[in-house]
Amino acid sequence: MNNRSSRDDLSGSSERLDVAKPSAEKERILLVDDVPSNIRILGDALREDYVILPATSGERALKIVFSENPPDLILLDIMMPGMDGYEVCRRLKSDPRSRDIPVMFATALGEVEDETLGLEMGAVDYIVKPFQIPIVMARVKTHLELKRRRDELERMARHLEQLNQTKNKFLGMAAHDLRSPLASIRGFSELLLSDDFDPLTEAQRLYLTTIHAASEGMLHLVNDLLDVSVIESGNLTLRREQASFNKLLQEKAVMTEVAARKKGITLRTSMKEELTGYFDYKRLGQVVDNLMSNAVKYSPPNSCISISLDAAESGIRISVHDEGPGISKEDQCKLFGAFQKLSAKPTAGEKSTGLGLAIVKRIVEAHGGTLKVGSTLGEGSTFSFTIPSK
Repeated sequence: MNNRSSRDDLSGSSERLDVAKPSAEKERILLVDDVPSNIRILGDALREDYVILPATSGERALKIVFSENPPDLILLDIMMPGMDGYEVCRRLKSDPRSRDIPVMFATALGEVEDETLGLEMGAVDYIVKPFQIPIVMARVKTHLELKRRRDELERMARHLEQLNQTKNKFLGMAAHDLRSPLASIRGFSELLLSDDFDPLTEAQRLYLTTIHAASEGMLHLVNDLLDVSVIESGNLTLRREQASFNKLLQEKAVMTEVAARKKGITLRTSMKEELTGYFDYKRLGQVVDNLMSNAVKYSPPNSCISISLDAAESGIRISVHDEGPGISKEDQCKLFGAFQKLSAKPTAGEKSTGLGLAIVKRIVEAHGGTLKVGSTLGEGSTFSFTIPSK
């Protein structure tokens, strides 16, 4: 560096350049240069609007950065004895306490390689000496404004995350408290509709059937809300075990066949070989059950649903194909979001919470798998998921 005369001692110590007390309203700029006159030039230009923190060595700069009042921006010289600017920047960007503080290199090195290296190390800008003060001030102002906006976005993101956690907690508590009484209403209404009681009048049977159907629908919604709460809170725990995919598929097909028969829908299953894997039997059963029940909901009467199980390169694949109305490209883009209502409607007025496929996707991904949909309007839809076999 030039001008390293002891006469540029800033009245005995460059560390005493800024005598103003730190202001909560002013942003703090750390000037790092082993030549005090360079600090004085920049300090004189910037101190009216900012609190200036001088440092004549990399070691001193790091102490200031990691103090109780770190700077908002750093103007950093490269060529310094001992710890050079590159090393200071490397340490700043490798520490979570300082990695987000914008660093501007201010140096006499003007080669493209020097500037490229500085930017690759994480600096936001590169200013070549001799300084053009108006340009320096404009760039400082720009990078501080960017930092303010980034900090505000981060504060907003943290606040939104807190609100989301509160929402998930509330949903979980409300759904948990509602599940027991709803299960009781459904159970007792089902019992009253059975043959164990005296014959019901036509009006009584209608009322009880309505109560049973409404409570069952609400119970499905409550269970979905509980699942969403668990998943979004990051508390989805898989209880993996070695089990048969064939058995899982057969069980769910038997359960789905009851609803399918009411609409005259035929279920066809294809399982060419016995396939086993290490998975959460209950959660993956929830996935299969949802895909099959959706196929029944959106299939027209007297149609066919094909269910297949086969080995794939990435693991085990299960597919469910229906002959329903199909799904538009627009709807496919929002298919796996929570509370989505699509243009296609169930063919017999069945209810949908709009949560099922969002839950399905998260369960499949928790297994390390992928979920896909293929559909053409008027030609039906195929939902398939693949998960590792081990």
